[in-house]
Amino acid sequence: MIRRLAPLALALAAALVACDDAPICELAVGAHQDAIARVGCPGDFAAQATTKDDSVFARTETILVIIDREDGDALHFIDSTKYALHYQYASEHLNLAGKTAVGTLADFNILNYRRPNRRFILGKLVRYVDQQLLTYELAAGDTADVAMIVRAFQGVRGAIFDGDELRYRAVSAEQERHLPELRARIPTIATDEVFRGQVYQPLNPGTAYGVLRFRKTAALDGVPLAPTDLVVLDRVPNDVAMVAGIITAEFQTPLAHVAVLAQTRGTPNMGLRDAWDDPRLRGFADQLVKLEVGPQEFTISAGDPAAAQAYWDSLRPSAPQLPQHDSLTLPLFDVTRTTVANVVTIGAKAANLGEMYTVGVGTGHALPLPDRPLAIPFAHYARHLAAAGVLPLIDAVIADYQAGALGQGELEQRLFAIRWQIYTAPVDPALLAQVTTLGRARWADTTKLRCRSSTNVEDLAEFTGAGLYTSTGVRLGDGDAALGNAIKTVWASVWNPQAFVEREFYRVDQREVRMGVLVHPAQEDELANGVALTLNQFSDLRPAFYINSQLGDVSVTNPTGDATPEQILYYTWYEEPEYEVITRSSLMPWAQDWPVADAILTDAELDELAGYLTDISTRIRVRYPGSAADVEWKLMPDRSILIKQARPFRQRTAPM
Repeated sequence: MIRRLAPLALALAAALVACDDAPICELAVGAHQDAIARVGCPGDFAAQATTKDDSVFARTETILVIIDREDGDALHFIDSTKYALHYQYASEHLNLAGKTAVGTLADFNILNYRRPNRRFILGKLVRYVDQQLLTYELAAGDTADVAMIVRAFQGVRGAIFDGDELRYRAVSAEQERHLPELRARIPTIATDEVFRGQVYQPLNPGTAYGVLRFRKTAALDGVPLAPTDLVVLDRVPNDVAMVAGIITAEFQTPLAHVAVLAQTRGTPNMGLRDAWDDPRLRGFADQLVKLEVGPQEFTISAGDPAAAQAYWDSLRPSAPQLPQHDSLTLPLFDVTRTTVANVVTIGAKAANLGEMYTVGVGTGHALPLPDRPLAIPFAHYARHLAAAGVLPLIDAVIADYQAGALGQGELEQRLFAIRWQIYTAPVDPALLAQVTTLGRARWADTTKLRCRSSTNVEDLAEFTGAGLYTSTGVRLGDGDAALGNAIKTVWASVWNPQAFVEREFYRVDQREVRMGVLVHPAQEDELANGVALTLNQFSDLRPAFYINSQLGDVSVTNPTGDATPEQILYYTWYEEPEYEVITRSSLMPWAQDWPVADAILTDAELDELAGYLTDISTRIRVRYPGSAADVEWKLMPDRSILIKQARPFRQRTAPM
């Protein structure tokens, strides 16, 4: 039952607070109510707030707030642990005689987020603990105008004990457009300022056991890490070996390559500013620890060896994984005519890309994709290894590693010998002739081509294989030797140390690994590049596409603290799509002749990209049930969008 105060009583309460430094609580200590009409003291805030697991920012405390415009702007500060949605509270308490009915969830959302004649203003109070900041925010899809925002803000500010601290945060591009006018009337704060003040960032919550190792990212290649290590890194790496857990002293984005690796491996992962010097971590250097990465907090403590061993065992499949392959088919493939059915011949990357060429065909909505790629099938890799004489070396290193007879240093030496033997052996001239002939029918000799890895050890049920192998570039005009070296570089990367160790950890039969090569033009001179997931990693309740982008060719998948990418949640559950801005690109001040001052994509371009993501997601979910789509895209010099690749994304939940 809500307890309401009349306007006179509210004014009296405010006057009493002004006359007395001690805030007047609305609730007795330990008491709970479904909603209260004012937040009179810290105890009231604590009683009504929730530390939501689905918050975009960690270490936040949130109270859902309803303003009933048909009841004299009555305020309802909701018990937000009990009620996850405004609608749940309203349907239970606010179907009042003579007032607009709450209705169904769909009716409620359309009226109260989208219509000027809405009955309710739906907002939330958010306390950002790290930033010592209190904000009032609306949902990303809320189309409230300036007058309505000001009215809501002033009403909330007058009903909370610390109203002088309150700031308004615009969470969508539409709301940001109101800021010039709002700044003259109410205090505001930019989303980027909130992001910069964050200290703790949980990327993949869960519990991990490992020996805590401090490693400089620049020296990772020279300092081996084991699957039983839990690593603290000074910077965000592009890749990291299979480890028990990851802490970076620099913030990641959820689509940074290392973050995606952690999610697909089921590895707990977090960012913590100044982690490199944090005494809570330094005190456990080179010791076995238990790390708990929570949605709001983390803890680290001494680890129990028996519990640690059980944790490591739980990460491994119970049975060996046997990659399938066709190692007999020799003709090159036109990727535009392939589907996922060809994965056993040309590998997952090429087959998944081939599937995209059939999306939207005949409807006028075909995807913009690389120009007529080619795929070199597994058979050429298998023949080359046999001709290079490395099969006995491969058998021996697998046997010795499984017997525990190899240290990390010797393993790396022996794998290098395998790679070198693959690289120095000549490529079959008939293969080079095939690639050159078919390539020249498609591209000019001066066209820069990408030779990309495409294996049969990607997208397995228990092993994704993402980021383990090497891609390279070449031009047909560079000649047969350069073309052969580019192909061999990709083939040899099967035996990269990180790839070998990770496959072994996941019980992959290494003798059955095959490598295909995907060849297509490189996308040079792009205006921007990006990655998108067709799911909302922050909340299952609010379907969205999560889109990251950055200017030029500055990496999105490996951003540094000096180049924060743009992060957007493009919601698909509203009547009309809306998007929430998490961060804007830190490089936008250097953009020249850009159509939008602070955004990488215009609204029309963002809608176009979302349309492609919708079609891709639909196809991926059919081909890989239960998976979202992981999509890489580029904004080309003419501001057209190009889809570079799409693959299934399966998130493994880290043990809790």
